[in-house]
Amino acid sequence: MKIELTLSLLLDMLVDYSVLESPARELFLNKKDYYESLFTSKYKREPFVTELVAFACEKESIPLDEEQILKLLAVRSGCEYVVIDPLKIDSQLVVKTISAKYGRLNRVIPLYKEGEAIVVAIADPFRTDIIDQLSTSSGCEIIPVVSSSKQIEGTIDDLFGFKKSISAAANDNKKEELNNLEHLTGLGQAKNMDDKNIINAVDYMLKYAIEQEASDIHIEPKRSETLIRFRLDGVLHTIYTFPAEAHLPFVSRLKMLARMDIAEKRRPQDGRIKVLTETGQEVELRASTIPVVNGEKMVLRILESGDFIKDTSNLGFTDEQLKTFNTAMKKTYGMVLVTGPTGSGKSTTLYSTLKTMASPEINIVSVEDPIEIVIEEINQMGVNNRAGITFSNALRHILRQDPDIVMIGEIRDKETAANAVQAALTGHLVLSTLHTNDTASSVERLNDLGVEYFMIAGVLNAVVAQRLVRKVCPHCSFDREMTEEEKITLDLPLDQSYKIKDAEGCVKCRFTGYKGRTAIVEIMPVNAKLRSLISSGASTEEIRNNAVMDGMMTLRESAIRKLADGVTTFDEIVKALYYD
Repeated sequence: MKIELTLSLLLDMLVDYSVLESPARELFLNKKDYYESLFTSKYKREPFVTELVAFACEKESIPLDEEQILKLLAVRSGCEYVVIDPLKIDSQLVVKTISAKYGRLNRVIPLYKEGEAIVVAIADPFRTDIIDQLSTSSGCEIIPVVSSSKQIEGTIDDLFGFKKSISAAANDNKKEELNNLEHLTGLGQAKNMDDKNIINAVDYMLKYAIEQEASDIHIEPKRSETLIRFRLDGVLHTIYTFPAEAHLPFVSRLKMLARMDIAEKRRPQDGRIKVLTETGQEVELRASTIPVVNGEKMVLRILESGDFIKDTSNLGFTDEQLKTFNTAMKKTYGMVLVTGPTGSGKSTTLYSTLKTMASPEINIVSVEDPIEIVIEEINQMGVNNRAGITFSNALRHILRQDPDIVMIGEIRDKETAANAVQAALTGHLVLSTLHTNDTASSVERLNDLGVEYFMIAGVLNAVVAQRLVRKVCPHCSFDREMTEEEKITLDLPLDQSYKIKDAEGCVKCRFTGYKGRTAIVEIMPVNAKLRSLISSGASTEEIRNNAVMDGMMTLRESAIRKLADGVTTFDEIVKALYYD
């Protein structure tokens, strides 16, 4: 017998659990058509019963959301409530078990295998007829779990939309007889560039990456397939695989969007893509291609300004460090450097700072390679070696543009270093990045680039060094005692007890134990004493020791404070600080 979750049945259940009063039940039943009309008008689709009740509660200011309803529904049906983790879905199992039409109609999707059983997410756990059908068709035991209708339908759309489009595109493109490395010399336009299948597949991928808050998309050609991997909170996850036959048109579509040369496959290329999401949000992507053994690899850096540019108070500085940093930035001339390895958040710090400082009264000009994200208030100039625009000669022209603040993407050679110092000496505030391990070693690095010590002492206002660490997931974190081995690693007293955070992993954090990232920061303000030391050619060790004596919090101390405050975990700070 078919049992289905109806509005009346769900409302009775909520009254039984004392989360809804009887008068509210009667009100919802009487105004059912009204709420359905409002929901459909707002979301352009029919509501599932749990969504309808949650929507009605919102309209009537009743503190009951859909997640609470689904959890109660799970308890009542003897199932587990889950938030679908797209990274855990076995996409091959899904397309083999159900059709997109069946999944949407019944609001059901297989997730993965658990032993010989299939775990299936379903919006209505009372639909035993669906569970029986899936068990019969798959020949496996079905373990139902409760999930939201919206998430099930969204996952079906993304998964089947991409798979269908990419499979159709693969069928339209014969695999090359030669191996890809040999074929790199044969240039030609990709076939079917206007093919709707490829356009759809690319759109699905970009939409999904933005929804998942990925920072990078890697499209990697292998011998017989192509991998698509997303970087989420600093870690790469394989999201899609598709036949190698579709790789060429897929990458060509992206190259066309990025205004790259589609015919050129032998040389690395850079470009930009700007997309408009369904919510009206503009997202910029920086594209880069390189030739590898099996074809062209492409990486897309997602530069969503709302996430990339932060308030300076949210970057990871302590209150004291932020005060020191703001003091250095308020000076009308001199140089402020942000240092650290690739991927340590230097660009985010610089862009966020410039965005905060921008105003109609000052002229900010930047020279970058490449321009990572466009900021309306800043005059940004991109390096173009083909056109003869390098960091060094661009700086010479920028200084004739009456700038108040000059941002240089990176000081990487002697000429750029000399021009940057000259700009700082002639009454401009210069911001730039440098690849060094900490603040004190930046002085030696500038000297290696040909800048005299007395000039470094004259222009340097402050140096910031930083690393990125993942933040512990607030949903599954727990307190624990630090072990003796961990105390030894961090050189902490063994006779003291320390409480730190760790995490088990849950659906909210994709079972990683981490959600989001923050910076650990070391900032060295250059005072009169340090200027004297730098001018005399003091060693990196002497500069560091004096900065610490003056109150500088080192990267190690900053990391330990983040650990003590429960922001991150022991493993993360050890990784960030390069402990063995």
